[in-house]
Amino acid sequence: MINRLIDDCFLSELTTVVEEVVPENGYFWHHLKETIFFVEKGGMTSDIGVINNHEVLALKEEGGKVWHLLDCKLEGPVRLSINLHERFRKCQVHTAQHLISALLSNVYKVHTLSHHVSDEENDIEFDFSTFTEKQLSELQILCNGLVRDDLPVTISYPSRAEASQYAPADRLNHEDLRVVRIGTLDYNLCGCMHVPSLRYIQLIKILRFEKTAKGYKIFYICGDQLLDCLQRRYEVLDEASSTLALSHLYINTGIHKLLNEVKNLTRDQVIWKQKYYVCKSKELCETTEPVIIYAFDDIDVKSLTQLAQYTIGHYEKAIVFIAKIFDESRIVIARNQNVEFDVKGLFNKLCDKFQLKGGGNDQMCCGGGKYEENIVNYVKSLIEA
Repeated sequence: MINRLIDDCFLSELTTVVEEVVPENGYFWHHLKETIFFVEKGGMTSDIGVINNHEVLALKEEGGKVWHLLDCKLEGPVRLSINLHERFRKCQVHTAQHLISALLSNVYKVHTLSHHVSDEENDIEFDFSTFTEKQLSELQILCNGLVRDDLPVTISYPSRAEASQYAPADRLNHEDLRVVRIGTLDYNLCGCMHVPSLRYIQLIKILRFEKTAKGYKIFYICGDQLLDCLQRRYEVLDEASSTLALSHLYINTGIHKLLNEVKNLTRDQVIWKQKYYVCKSKELCETTEPVIIYAFDDIDVKSLTQLAQYTIGHYEKAIVFIAKIFDESRIVIARNQNVEFDVKGLFNKLCDKFQLKGGGNDQMCCGGGKYEENIVNYVKSLIEA
């Protein structure tokens, strides 16, 4: 049986009495004589609120009754209070969906396939074969024109005979029929809550559209959701504006300037890294030792590998480079093509000893794992042996 108290979206407080309580795992399901709590259905989430200042933890419909879950047992008269801001926001979004679907059905003869709601944005999927930016713009103009015209949104409970004039037979197999009308534009069987007229939606913003396997999704926000979204984005713009010391309208210019500076710095970094490889390789290879063992604590993985490649490419040496990067170790073992050295053999021994992971070939192997302080001394002992 449909709860007709949910027909008025602004009815947010009610005094009633507890009729039945069922305990469950330390909590209590309460059935009340009457309720103003909407239970999730049709893509609209349940109301949130309190009963006698106790938070309603969950809602369900079972056995033709609405049940309210509380952390304590209540008896006798109780006072119900709904979070009206959250309810109103959901009603705006749901009525906006009806409006958008009705317009596209009437104008373009397409059908609504699905509807999804979130805090950030909502989407409706239609069976369009094509959809364009021009149609998106037209849709937004039409929607907001009707919002300004303030078409009434009415709820009625017709007989099956009355409903059959507007709705297909496969949608009339319910015990109670509840119809939501938007003026003469839309006649829809719906069990959800709605605003009483279109002006309460305030404004609809069509954000974008995207192709799907079945048609197109149209993304939109409206009313309080739009204002909340605008406020959050304005705060982000304010922060960016303050950081860049630029007004909102010039933030994009500032970002492009920074990106160009980063690009130039990256190019300079490549040049200086190459100079570093030349100098460091020369310094390391001044020794007469055929195998160079060196531990780094100030180098990244990519630079370590590139330094190793440069060194064996310009000097007839074998190298074992070990870098400590936070709590991890990175090891590169390599040799010049003219040097005899068992790269893979040494690498495999280190992997077995220190549970390293990696691989390579007989000229260069790379790997890493958890850093251990004795790894350098262990390498030296293997080389000396």
